Amino acid sequence: MKPIVALSYFHRKIGPLVFYSYPENMLNEHLSTRIANIMDQTVSEGFFTHSFEQNISNNYYFEIQSDWARGNKEMLMVSVIFDQQINLEIEQNVNILCTEFLEKLLSHEEIFTAFYINDINNFEEHDKDHIHKNNSLIKLWVNELYWATLEDTREKSEEEKIATLLNKKHIFLTLKKLSKGPIALDGLREWYNNTFPKLDFKELIDTLVSKQFIFINQIGIVEKYVLLLKEVNAERIPPDSVIEYIDENPDLIELELIELLLPKVQAYFSIYENKNHKELEEDTFALFQIVSDPKKYNLLSELRNGLISKDKLPKLISKRALDHLNSSLSFLKKYDVIEELKYKDERYIFLKTNIQITTAFPEYLRKSLPQESKPVIAKKYKPKGD
Repeated sequence: MKPIVALSYFHRKIGPLVFYSYPENMLNEHLSTRIANIMDQTVSEGFFTHSFEQNISNNYYFEIQSDWARGNKEMLMVSVIFDQQINLEIEQNVNILCTEFLEKLLSHEEIFTAFYINDINNFEEHDKDHIHKNNSLIKLWVNELYWATLEDTREKSEEEKIATLLNKKHIFLTLKKLSKGPIALDGLREWYNNTFPKLDFKELIDTLVSKQFIFINQIGIVEKYVLLLKEVNAERIPPDSVIEYIDENPDLIELELIELLLPKVQAYFSIYENKNHKELEEDTFALFQIVSDPKKYNLLSELRNGLISKDKLPKLISKRALDHLNSSLSFLKKYDVIEELKYKDERYIFLKTNIQITTAFPEYLRKSLPQESKPVIAKKYKPKGD
């Protein structure tokens, strides 16, 4: 369920038109016409939804002050289009994001000039500068609205769901303790209350049972044991994206760039393979922090597709995420997930290591099986339609 964001306006000669949409080239002519027709039927400002075929659009019609329009008003409509039905929570989130988008436009007195880009030859040079500048700005805002919508509405991947649970220290350490073998419930309670005196043991047990991580086995009338049903691990693997990017772009990638990328990846894994148990445990917990953080995970997801120019990174995330971009980059660099390099006067960010989250039977259960089960790899997030 990947959205499309479209900004429409009322052209004084032609009528309602889609001014700009993102991702670009995703809004076909038929869909564009349908969105424009919605605007033509709208008479009052505000948020509303409209369904047609398999699509549902969340729209906000509004007007902004304009020195060049008839009546000194530009009539606009921002739409977030989904290819399937959405729930009320998503609709409310989109409403909030559209309102924030409207506030941006209202705060910029000359933003109306952006909508005259197709008539730019009719203006003086001074006005042309404003038109170009504000046209670029409003497209950036549409892009930001798209990424903010994606962050707030997309379904979390399995690896994110697992990481969101395991990024809590008390759960992480409890599962690590249980991975050594079954523990009496009373003994586990005593250890937990001593280790995390401010946390509720019953809440922990209920959470792990509901997520099917543990099973409470009663032996006899009184004695109960806690058994771990699945072991979870987060580990680093070499990034396929680096190799695939090189393979898919042989004419664009020179040997010089390959020689910059691969040694950095190889050098890190030669160190990673020699980490001791304690270092690996600390590193695993840090990886759960990364995958469970939507802003860091969005960067990770984009970089899994290949290296990215650092100058283009702000265009791949929302304004809200942009405020945290530098801290996210610093965190990922600190933990050797990404690397930055300079090539032909341009800075690139690429994955030094990818992250893989796996679930498997605990080792003590695997020993009782006739044949060792292979780990189950949590599926990466892949939007429908990709």
